[in-house]
Amino acid sequence: MSAPEVYQRISRLLKRHIEPQVDESSLTRLSLYVTGLIRARNGSPAQVAKALDHMQLTGARADSLERQIRRMENDPEIKAEYCFASLARERLLLGKPEALVLIVDPTLQEDRVVMVSVNVWYRGRSLPIAWTIWPANCPLEGDRFWERIGELLQRVAAIVPKAIPITCVADRAFGSPAFTDQIEALGWNWVVRVQDQTLCQDSQGRVRRVRDLVRFAGQRKKLRGIAFKKAGWRAASVIVFWGHRHDRPLCLVSNLPPAWYVVQIYRQRFPIEGTFRDYKSYGWRWEQGQVKNLLHMERLLIGMALATWIALMIGSWQARQILAKPATGKRHTRPWEGKLSLFHLGLDLCDLGFLETLPPFSWLLTDWLAPAWSIQICAHHAHAFVFT
Repeated sequence: MSAPEVYQRISRLLKRHIEPQVDESSLTRLSLYVTGLIRARNGSPAQVAKALDHMQLTGARADSLERQIRRMENDPEIKAEYCFASLARERLLLGKPEALVLIVDPTLQEDRVVMVSVNVWYRGRSLPIAWTIWPANCPLEGDRFWERIGELLQRVAAIVPKAIPITCVADRAFGSPAFTDQIEALGWNWVVRVQDQTLCQDSQGRVRRVRDLVRFAGQRKKLRGIAFKKAGWRAASVIVFWGHRHDRPLCLVSNLPPAWYVVQIYRQRFPIEGTFRDYKSYGWRWEQGQVKNLLHMERLLIGMALATWIALMIGSWQARQILAKPATGKRHTRPWEGKLSLFHLGLDLCDLGFLETLPPFSWLLTDWLAPAWSIQICAHHAHAFVFT
């Protein structure tokens, strides 16, 4: 491939999923932004325009290209429900996952903007499904916090497949019936971390803080009972695990049966931190952008979400090619490819594709039951090392 071919493939992919409300000029600007974003690894319109200028996709100069990106920021047709939701919905259906884990978590763009994002776990990474933003360090105007979260969850429900089990995991900010009741209303399971002082009651009627279920490192406790006394008791499982290397116990509440695998489900929350890191520093450099208008920022976030899906789809294809090669049986350490996430495997392959011809790749997310990529590639080589 070459830079024009990469742009054309991205443009065709977006056109296949764009809603009719979006006209051709808006699609062109969005395709240019996503392509330039992947090339520049920087979401700033000026940096994207600079990258597009170097690629010589349209013949326009950098100043003209930046004006096109600025027009995209002002384009009312660039909405997540028109330009992103269909792609996420169809890619999830084509991937045929047997179950999904959704991660809900907030992050900050410096001290200016709060973003709450719902991402789906995929092989040790996460993919954005829907998000909402508002100004940081000031009172909310309009809908309150839990109303915004409810609207966000409804948008997620319109995207994810209907006929498979879905489990939602979240940290302590969401350890409340105000959140878990909304999850149950959607028919999903949930696992949330709660504050140490959250009250629970076991089957014998004893009321205790969840923190008091264990006394020192190395202990663990699980029970089925009720929790959230202050908000009104809710039937729930309580799982408390205090690892030897941790200063405090991990306190979880869930509507799943009381079992230790719930801890493993909760651990699938952490890849969203990697996605936020990719947004802010190692991928799209969101925090270095100078865009302050929330509507403008929302449109740039749509481009970042699309670019994240594209990078992971290409990285997933690259992982399939790597795993298709028989291991030599001589390696007993992590291979070079295992030191990169699927996200960065995809970005690196894109960089190569901007310069030289690559074989066609498919826009598929497969192997939803596979572990994190770094574990999967190590297991691939370890199996050959042991049995060759």
